[in-house]
Amino acid sequence: MYIRLRIGPATLDFEIANRLMDKSEWVDSLEIDAAMYVFRERTSLKRWRPHRVAFMTVVFSNMIKKEYGHLEAQGRKSYMPHNLLLHGNHWIALCISFMTRSIDKFDCSGRKRYKEVDGFANLIPRIVKAVQLMRHQKDFAVGAYTVSYVPVGNLNKSACDCGVYAVKFIECHALGLELSLLHDGNIIEARHMILWDLWEAANDPELIDMMSKYQSPECLSSTVEEIL
Repeated sequence: MYIRLRIGPATLDFEIANRLMDKSEWVDSLEIDAAMYVFRERTSLKRWRPHRVAFMTVVFSNMIKKEYGHLEAQGRKSYMPHNLLLHGNHWIALCISFMTRSIDKFDCSGRKRYKEVDGFANLIPRIVKAVQLMRHQKDFAVGAYTVSYVPVGNLNKSACDCGVYAVKFIECHALGLELSLLHDGNIIEARHMILWDLWEAANDPELIDMMSKYQSPECLSSTVEEIL
């Protein structure tokens, strides 16, 4: 018998613990979202220095990919750390800056171009404009954000650690740490550290109280009309 511990949108159980402990296991969206939740709450509780930052969930990336496909079909071209699942088998990290209208992409495979990232570059400015008060919307442009590739080297020789790298790239970026601290020689320890962070959060009285009030975001069936 084992205890299931709540961590925001996920539950820390044997399944998640096993994937993080086993170096041959591919990290799933459950633990990715749980890690993003912990980062978000650490920031809101001012345990982390970063401010004016939001850590997004996998659900958000899926919505962006889905709705950008709708926009392309219709012929319409036109600072948020985040994980993005590509082709169902590879995680990368994105850092979206509203101030500089730019997206930094962190990819342990070293690849520089992904069509999926275009969805973020084109839809994020539309979303930012759509959520403004009507009198301010005219001041917000909807031109695509600039996408930059952040060199991190050719990592992930195991082909199983892209999710771990994505989470840790975001953590390093948010805390101002060197990305070179992460490499294949210590990525197993990084896996274990994510599990420890989840365990620690699940047993933190202050976070337990916040998690008891957590509500999963409602997803619209389609956001195209709202954004455009």
